[in-house]
Amino acid sequence: MLTKRKLALTLAFTVLVAVAFGVSCKGFFVEPTLTSITINPTSPSVQLGETTTVKAYGVNSNDQGSYLTSDVSWSSSDNTIATVTGTGSAVLTGLQIGTVTITAASESVTDSATATVYITISSMSINPTSASVTPGETQSFHVYANGGADDITSGATLTVYNDGTTTVASNISCAYNSTDLEQICTTYSSTSTGTYQVVASYTGTTITATATLNVN
Repeated sequence: MLTKRKLALTLAFTVLVAVAFGVSCKGFFVEPTLTSITINPTSPSVQLGETTTVKAYGVNSNDQGSYLTSDVSWSSSDNTIATVTGTGSAVLTGLQIGTVTITAASESVTDSATATVYITISSMSINPTSASVTPGETQSFHVYANGGADDITSGATLTVYNDGTTTVASNISCAYNSTDLEQICTTYSSTSTGTYQVVASYTGTTITATATLNVN
């Protein structure tokens, strides 16, 4: 009888020790926390009027990584150019040609990427196609793509040549005016009279459009 009682007490003590040890270990266990986020793709792009998917890849404090499927907050620096919506992966929508900074955030960890809204160009035109100014005056231009359906003035580059398309004119400069939403070409007061070619180009295409600028 005594032996059986000792055995029972021994088993009870063993169980208590095991339970205590388990509780102790559980108390020392720390849930992994999010340490970094990476937006994928790292430089997303979307065609004007279309959508694409962006994801956030998270790495925890235990160095384990995976794509986040929830609890992600997305934002765009300019919702007039592109919006980004979702709580895990997100939908990037292109609303206007240009670039924005998109940000993914979760558990106070963030990552940002530059997103580009682009356009596929099949044709290009410049308006006006011919203009005349006197030295010191300015001339405005607008640039269109795809038969005039898309205004790409803000993203176009205007280069002025004084002998066809070989030598760049040093006395006329062009720049985009974000207030008036047009390209402004300025002729310096010392500009000699003559006929110049204003060539509009756009990143990602070899298509160009040319206007004639007379300085007299």
